[in-house]
This record gives sequence, structure tokens and C-alpha cells, in this order.
Amino acid sequence: MPANLAKDQTYIISIDRTLQDEHKVNLSHGIQVAYSTGETIADGTISGTVSYHKPSSVQLWKIKDTDDLKLFYQRIPDYVVDASDSGFYEFRYLSNGDYRIVAVDRSASGLAIVPERMIYGLTWDSLIVLDNDQDIANLNIRMPQKLGGIKMSQAEWQTGDWSVLTFSENINNYVSKIDIKVRDDDSTLIMPEKFLDPLDPSKLNIIIPDYRQNTFATFITKGLYQQDISIIDSGLIKVRVDTITDTSNIEIISPKNKYLFSIDSDSTSPLLIVFSNLVDTSKSNNFISLYQDSLEVPFTYDWENPLSLTLTPKDNWIPNSHYKLSVNSNRLITLYGETLSDSLKTISFKTSEFLGYGQLIGDFINLPDVNHMVELYSFEKEPSIFRTVVNSDGTFKMKRLPEGNYKLFLFQDDNKNGRYSFGMIDPFSTSEKFYVLTDTLKIRSNWDLELNQINMELNP
Repeated sequence: MPANLAKDQTYIISIDRTLQDEHKVNLSHGIQVAYSTGETIADGTISGTVSYHKPSSVQLWKIKDTDDLKLFYQRIPDYVVDASDSGFYEFRYLSNGDYRIVAVDRSASGLAIVPERMIYGLTWDSLIVLDNDQDIANLNIRMPQKLGGIKMSQAEWQTGDWSVLTFSENINNYVSKIDIKVRDDDSTLIMPEKFLDPLDPSKLNIIIPDYRQNTFATFITKGLYQQDISIIDSGLIKVRVDTITDTSNIEIISPKNKYLFSIDSDSTSPLLIVFSNLVDTSKSNNFISLYQDSLEVPFTYDWENPLSLTLTPKDNWIPNSHYKLSVNSNRLITLYGETLSDSLKTISFKTSEFLGYGQLIGDFINLPDVNHMVELYSFEKEPSIFRTVVNSDGTFKMKRLPEGNYKLFLFQDDNKNGRYSFGMIDPFSTSEKFYVLTDTLKIRSNWDLELNQINMELNP
């Protein structure tokens, strides 16, 4: 031990989860060992759970004065502990005082917080006031899965007047709100046509008529904010304009041959047909035929954009049936390149069983009279998220939920924006209070799952 330790003081040795035994098994969670230079050991505790999709650590600062209350995150934390695989953390042997707590990705454990470079999560308590030997539990934290807003990460010129912008994640909900401008060689700003890629919701297709005489194009995105929170970051990417027009044959990239098409009993699901190149939608007519076995099926179709159309049969699809799509290349007119290499392109696909949906009905007790929302997350690689408002009497209902396993969150929507707010470290603002239902919810087809008298105070 260092020789200059203060008298009558409890010191804590923190051991993180990188410690392994002789069989290379790591600790289940970070642990702490207390050492005192006096006759007693402080016994205050702070514990809770971190909701995050990766390993996390929790950092604790004991606030010294008014200035430290604002700038605490700029210094090394006083205490650090790794959360378990389930997210549980616990600080022990704490003396009385005022504290602030921040959860971080484990890769940043033990470091001062750099807000613009680190993912972090805050609690809903502005200040944690700990009395002597007090036990504060259920101090739970949710962490965002990404840092900052959505970013424009790449711009690529395709052919002719067509280019594609790639963003860091799904922009499906923001296409109409994204402000895209193009600056040409003469610094003139142009408002291009734009539409979401039919297969990749992180890509935005851009068409700039009569732009091929330019050498470069600079794509500019203006920031999009909701209540001072960045949704789309501003950005700028400059690319060289490819003046060579694509002369290859267009292809149907979706659906593929032997495709299994999921259908719904309550409504007729449209079949999405996607091409590899832009189509002249005004000149391409009556080029598709649809057959169920050998019977021709009447249908309607609508062009979504120059890359895709949706085909909808007049009567609903028949489950577990074989269909055939025929495309006449002579009637498919492209804007760039050649039509299909085959004069008649045929794609076979099969319909699934009708998709099953369930319903979740519930009511909460002991909720304060504030705005609450329910979030339901599916246990998938790319999770589906469903949200609904909790009524003033504590009841809620979620309809048409796909079969599967889900986790339920309840949160106070203090700013009434319909989304959970994680808080901000500078300037400091707390997160919104939330609860997690510990049980996994299983939604079954054609069943109503009822949750009665839910007391979220008992589900940290």
C-alpha cells in the first residue's frame, strides 16, 4: 500500500472482468475489495442494471464542490466496476456524500468521458445523495447503441445522372425530412430528386437531371434535430462525376428464383420487384405476367420509383402455392444500359403460410400521473421495435405483433417526443425514468397475451 494514505479512510480495490482463473474463465462481474486505515469500513452501496447490447462498465464520481458538479466527467472516475453479462453492477464500501454515475462501453472503462467520442448512459437522478451505510438499489441505466446522429458515410456516382448516398444506419423514417443539396463546379446549389433504396434503407438514390457536363459533385446534408438532439448529422462529400453511361443489361435483383414470399391473411401483401438499373417508368407498360401454376392471375402494379414496383393480385395470394413471374424484355425500357438479356425472363417463387399475429394487453399499477410509453423489443439480430402510449388509467394495447419473444420497457416520456431520451452529460440533463419487465414475453399467433396488475417497481 502507498505510504501516504489518509487516516480513518476506506479505500477500495476494484478488479475488472479481465481477471481469469487457471482455466481462462473470467469473472462474472467486476468485484471490489475494501481496505481501511481506521477502525471501520464504510458500507454504503449503489447498484442497478445497465441495458446495453455490448459489455459495459459503470463509473462513479464523488462530487467535491459546485465546479466538480459540472465538470466531474473530465477527470478519471473515483470508482469503476464492470457490469455482468446480464448488466448488473454494484458499488460497495462507499462513504456518505454526493455522487454522479455514468455507464460506458467496457472499452472505455476507467477513462474520463469525452462526450463527442464515447457512448454513455445516465440515470434519471441528477444527483445521488448517499447517507452513512445506505443501500441505494435499482439505479438503472439505458445506453444508446450508437454515438450521435446518423451520418452520411459514402457517396458514389452510378451512371448518367444517378448517384447513391450511403448513411450509417436506417433512414427510412427521415427520407422526406433529409435536406440534400448538390453543389456543381460553379458552386451552384441544386435540389435533386431523391428516393430510398428499395432493398437497403441506409441508401438514398439521387437523380440530378442534365448534370453530366460537370466534373465534380459535392453532396451536402443539413443537420436534422429533434429537441436539440441530433438525428441526422450535417455532412459533405465530394465525388468525381462518371460521364460513362452504363451499357450493361439490366437485371431483376429481387425476387430471386425460388423465393419464399411471406403473406398475410388480413391484407394482400404486395410483391416488391427491384431492378439493377433505372427504368423509364413512363414507357415501360404491360411487361409483366403472373401465373399461379398454369393459371394467369390478374393483378395491378405501381411504380414506387425508377428502381422498383409493387405487384398486387386482385384476390389475395394462396398460401403454400407456386407462382411464376414472366417479364417481357421488349416492353421494359431502361434509362441507361440495355434491357434484360433474355427476351422473356421467368422467376418462380412460392408463398408461405399466412403470417401469424398476436396481441398484447396490459395494465400497470402505482404509476405516477405523467406521460408513459411502452416499448417492445423483439429478440432478433435486427430487432423490431413497437411503441404505444399508456392510457391515463395505466392500460395499454398493442395489436398485430408478429410471433416471437420480446422484452418490454416502460418509460416516462417527459419531453413528449415519443422516444426514450438518454440524457446529456454536457450540459448535464438526466435520462428519462424507465422500467424493465424482467420476464420474456412470448407472442403467439391468434392469441391475446394479457398482463394484469403490472408493478414495474418490482421489475428493476
